[in-house]
Amino acid sequence: QKVKEDKKGMLDEDSSDDEDGDDKDTSANALLEDGLSPEMIKASDELELVGTVRGSHKIKGFSFAPFLEHGGGSRVVLALATNAVEVHLVKRHAEEGEPTTHRINTLDMHGHPTGIRGVSLSSDETLASTISKGNIKVWNVANRACTRSLPLVSGEDDGNKKKISSVYGLCCAFLPGNAHVVVGTREGTLQLIDIASGNVIDEEPDAHEGAIWALDVRPDGAAMVTGSADNQVKFWEFERDDDTGTPCMVHTRTLKMSDDVVAVRYSYSIDPEKRLVCISSLDCTIKIFFDDSLKFFLNLYGHKLPALAMDCADDDTILASGGADKSIKIWGLDFGDTHRTLHGHEDSITDLKFVRRTHNFFTCSKDKTVRYWDADKFEQILLMSGHSAEVNCMALSRTGGFLMTCGMDRQVRVWERTKDMVFIDEEKERQLEKMFDQVDGSRGNQVLRIGEGNEDDDDNEDRGDMENEPQSEAAVKRSVLSVAAGDRIMEAIELADQEMKDTAVFKNSKRGKDDTRRLNPMLLGMEPAPYMLWVLRSVKATELEQSLLILPINHMERLAYYLIILLRKGMGMELCAKVAVFLVKIHQNQIVANQSMAAPLRELQRLVKLRISESRDMVGFNLAALRAVARIANEKKSSFIAVESKDIWAGLGLGSDEAAALGRKGKRQKT
Repeated sequence: QKVKEDKKGMLDEDSSDDEDGDDKDTSANALLEDGLSPEMIKASDELELVGTVRGSHKIKGFSFAPFLEHGGGSRVVLALATNAVEVHLVKRHAEEGEPTTHRINTLDMHGHPTGIRGVSLSSDETLASTISKGNIKVWNVANRACTRSLPLVSGEDDGNKKKISSVYGLCCAFLPGNAHVVVGTREGTLQLIDIASGNVIDEEPDAHEGAIWALDVRPDGAAMVTGSADNQVKFWEFERDDDTGTPCMVHTRTLKMSDDVVAVRYSYSIDPEKRLVCISSLDCTIKIFFDDSLKFFLNLYGHKLPALAMDCADDDTILASGGADKSIKIWGLDFGDTHRTLHGHEDSITDLKFVRRTHNFFTCSKDKTVRYWDADKFEQILLMSGHSAEVNCMALSRTGGFLMTCGMDRQVRVWERTKDMVFIDEEKERQLEKMFDQVDGSRGNQVLRIGEGNEDDDDNEDRGDMENEPQSEAAVKRSVLSVAAGDRIMEAIELADQEMKDTAVFKNSKRGKDDTRRLNPMLLGMEPAPYMLWVLRSVKATELEQSLLILPINHMERLAYYLIILLRKGMGMELCAKVAVFLVKIHQNQIVANQSMAAPLRELQRLVKLRISESRDMVGFNLAALRAVARIANEKKSSFIAVESKDIWAGLGLGSDEAAALGRKGKRQKT
């Protein structure tokens, strides 16, 4: 059956006919009214193919522009897998020979298509270069804009043809003058790239037989060192070509190592005789040589896994290294001794940079965090989170004003130093609270998973109904204060036990003599049981339960002993009863399994009942007395009291008439 099509799409022009939209009917509804089955309706009955939009790479997402073009048509924005954006124009009524879709704009210079492996800052800190697989980008640090985007390719002459292949950049550095960048690749080639023209002015295709994992330019800018997976460390000098006038690299020396080299670094000494070269290899050691003679100086060992990053302080007194074993080691460069080992990262440490003229340094890791450390006090200053994947490299300004970090999330993040004060104690508390939140969240997930298994559908439905019901929970949260209070309670129990032992020893040794013993100042001059009561009262009521949760079973037994002594003396009845009930409820399983707690628990139960009944009787007696006083007061208010004619103020000198007359009479008699 032929059905009149009445379709209007986004690309259609507005109709000038005044028709009522309610009287119209779509073709699909018409087919259904004609008695056709819904399975026979196809997409072509409602949709019309206008054209096909093809991107230059794999499409990750698309969106239509919210407006129409004047000549008819619409724009489609494509997000590609190469981190680029393309804009295509789609026309429905294209002229003969004109395609219905064509690309009108491309944004492909803002970001890397793959993870970033290296970053470097220019000497004047105005430019930054980042490298990834097949790409190198130069950024303006001031306005965060990408100024150059160049492909990393390697060419080889093969007769009349020239083979061009993409290379994987691993490390880079600016040359003096900030006009050229040297790049080390996974294929073992070294390239010297002119930033202005984008051309490779010098290339060493056989610089190394393996991947070049690290390179470092000497502080004077006249040479550099490279470390590779071919167990070799090569030294290069920069010279100027007589014909072209462009800089070039000249290989001067080679140092053979026993294992693959993963990191190399120069020291910052100006004196050539004191300048050092630090080399980290896969044998988990760091070897230090003199730069001028390559004479062996120190061998630093202590990492359990290879040290992936290291850096020297600018005074050449200490060296910091971070390894795949998640630890940071601080070494002394005088004798090679280990000053301290720091822990904080949860995964391998990928880069490390010292702040000039200080002993503070930054580290980045595969755990997606960047941390700031103090090498003199051996403590963490700041934790910076923001990356969504592992952080591979970073570059630090000379003044420490800003830090650039790059990672596998293809982000280049710039962290600027502010004037805000950083309090290390607050940072530690914040990290501990975050850790407690994670632990509590994981425990909650485990509780929800308890009972899952092969059960009937009815049981699953009942469990789902129970989970949907509102649940009550203690309005408390484990914090640093509650943990500190728990530690204080455990310390008080240990002090009280030690005082009891010392008192018993003193009484045995002074038997028959004067057995008076001075009170312990550590217990504030109190007996052990009253001191325990004082410590429990010093804990806030909102943190008491969380503090008691930290106590182990042996400390709980000793606390129950002191609670019995306090209840026998009638001291702190309400607080002791609260603590006793909570401890029994929390440690019920351990108490049932431990037979030695039976007698103390029976005594504790008897004393709690006795003291609570006494308190209840006392409160009842006081309430009855207050009610009697109130009743008597109400009766006196409602009763009539006759006023006597006798002056009640007489003889008191309080100003009544009769008192005044008596006073005058007495004065006359005296006169």
